[in-house]
Amino acid sequence: MPDPEDPAVGLCARCRHARRVTTPRSVFWLCERSRTDASYARYPRLPMLRCPGFEPGTPGGPEPEVDEKREK
Repeated sequence: MPDPEDPAVGLCARCRHARRVTTPRSVFWLCERSRTDASYARYPRLPMLRCPGFEPGTPGGPEPEVDEKREK
């Protein structure tokens, strides 16, 4: 889990709308608010120092993979 005071990430490290996305080469922060409100960047520039949508909480982890065959 990220350090909630990580200055390289800023507010996203402690926002309930953030989700950490890890790839083999990088770590990105996805803003879940961007799914319903286009005024929020999907992957905001870090560090995020001010955000009107910030709500304290624990950022989410990666989305679970869905087995499409099982859904049919």
